Amino acid sequence: MLTDPSIEKLKQKGESPYDVAVLVSKRARQLVNGAQPMVDDKDIANVVSLACQEIMDEKVVAVDGDVSPVVPITREERLRRQKEEEDKRKQREEELADALNAATAEEQPEEGTDDGLNQLLDKVLGDDFEEVEEDEEEGPSDEDLEAVEEEEN
Repeated sequence: MLTDPSIEKLKQKGESPYDVAVLVSKRARQLVNGAQPMVDDKDIANVVSLACQEIMDEKVVAVDGDVSPVVPITREERLRRQKEEEDKRKQREEELADALNAATAEEQPEEGTDDGLNQLLDKVLGDDFEEVEEDEEEGPSDEDLEAVEEEEN
């Protein structure tokens, strides 16, 4: 049961008891999700009581309209979220490496052919890969060089 602050005093902080209940609920959810408490929370039993105390101390107030506030999070929550993102990134890398290893292990191409590389790229990249034909000539042809020499003379 909520005794400090009293429910009667808390009701005075909003236009109606419903508005106060919604405000307490939203702030308690923010605290559960790692928001930084705005009052000393050592003697407070739970997040609902903490949210009520913040409202009584006017650290949290209701704002009319559709507002998306930026709520600072605790250091521990920030570190937990960073670790979670790092774990997801590592898992994606491992899945890609496993897919690449599986694709290379299925068929070993003959040495000296580009077909194996093209097959591997097709398996890993799917339809996004298109084979690009390279021009095998290295520089101008002999005929082009002769034509330039004749023009210079």
